[in-house]
Amino acid sequence: MKSKLLVMNMKMYMDIDDVNDYISKVKDVPDNVIMCPESIYIPYFLENYKNIAIQSIYPVDSGAYTGCVSAKHAKKMGVNYAIVGHSECRKYLNINDYDVNKKLKAIIDNDVIPIMCIGESLEDKMSSNSKKVLKSELDIGLDGINCDKIIIAYEPIYSIGTGNVPTNEDIKDTISYIKDIIKDKGINARVLYGGSVSSKNIEDLSKIDIVDGFMIGKACTDVNEVLKIIKLLSS
Repeated sequence: MKSKLLVMNMKMYMDIDDVNDYISKVKDVPDNVIMCPESIYIPYFLENYKNIAIQSIYPVDSGAYTGCVSAKHAKKMGVNYAIVGHSECRKYLNINDYDVNKKLKAIIDNDVIPIMCIGESLEDKMSSNSKKVLKSELDIGLDGINCDKIIIAYEPIYSIGTGNVPTNEDIKDTISYIKDIIKDKGINARVLYGGSVSSKNIEDLSKIDIVDGFMIGKACTDVNEVLKIIKLLSS
């Protein structure tokens, strides 16, 4: 069986001491693991791991954009993946679906593999609008996109950091719906699940055959947790 992808989104939890400790203990990482550190720590991770993702990019190759990082410059450093449209970027940085589309095009143009995040809010779920929201995010975000290397991470917003994980049946149904939409667009993308994934539930979640992997948040910054997760999903 092909190993499921593990996207380790470290967000902004780790300082330099944490990073040095992490790198000294998390070794021999298999090819199905993608590390996503803060931008300032990317050089440290590039020296020690094969697959590195940047957490966000600005959709312009270069120029007077203080505080931004381009896909072109990330690629030249050796970064081979980029997260796009994470719900926290949508919430705190006002990224919308049209911005996601621009970022995807810039990432693909620079031969970096995008990890596109989509997900509905609890309000959307309670009002039975989950699929409508997901379809809109996919329709706008993937407009004009033709790339089979793209990875889609389904992360229901109400699950991120809350421990409120949908049932396996709900996840299977939603990811099947997502795959049907992208298939109609001629895109053969891998689709991951994210939202409160940890060593305690990842074995059970991995029983959902249609899920191609997982995006892991805070749990992946804990050395013991990440070692357990890698062992469980990479054997």
